[in-house]
Amino acid sequence: MSALDELAEDIKKKAKEHGKEVNDDEAGEAARNLTGFFELLLEISQKDAQKQKRLKKEPNGFPVDGNYSCLVCGISINEINGWYDWYGNTCLLCHKAVKDGIIPTFIFKHRDSYFPMWKLDYSFKIKHMTAKKYIRLGKLIPRIVLNENDTPYAYIFLKKENPDLIERYNPIRKSYDRNRAKVAEELSRKYKAEEREERRKYQEKIDKILKRN
Repeated sequence: MSALDELAEDIKKKAKEHGKEVNDDEAGEAARNLTGFFELLLEISQKDAQKQKRLKKEPNGFPVDGNYSCLVCGISINEINGWYDWYGNTCLLCHKAVKDGIIPTFIFKHRDSYFPMWKLDYSFKIKHMTAKKYIRLGKLIPRIVLNENDTPYAYIFLKKENPDLIERYNPIRKSYDRNRAKVAEELSRKYKAEEREERRKYQEKIDKILKRN
């Protein structure tokens, strides 16, 4: 029995333990997919090891060796417009911004420490023009990557520099605030109605006492 067949049998056994029946074809396909996935991981790991070794000789980095996405702005990069260094793959413009200190290096380790411009729209429904308006008003503080003409190429918004961003603009937070205000208003009306009823009952008692006297 080959290693692939053994893996397929193991998949069938594991599936049965969880109350599922997997036939030979399904187990075989799953085994091949799993093997291919691990082969891909091994290939990626080997490439990363080679790059790390190369960086020791070229500490400033070198052009990327294929098609990737910039880790800062997200655009597609290749050997012509992409760069690889200790922080990973970036386009040449974002690489320069990192080198110049415009973009802090901690964002590469903490990927959730900032919002790119596109995510303001995706997460908070803040369109590009609206974001630029907020920037002018000082409601948003960006880190700006410039192009060759020194005009804005990409914006990122560090969470630590925009602490009110989530609370102020998140539509989920807005919905929560509206609901909380609605509940508070309903409770206020309820309490006022109960208070009026208590006063009415109290007044009735006073009127009865006065009539008896």
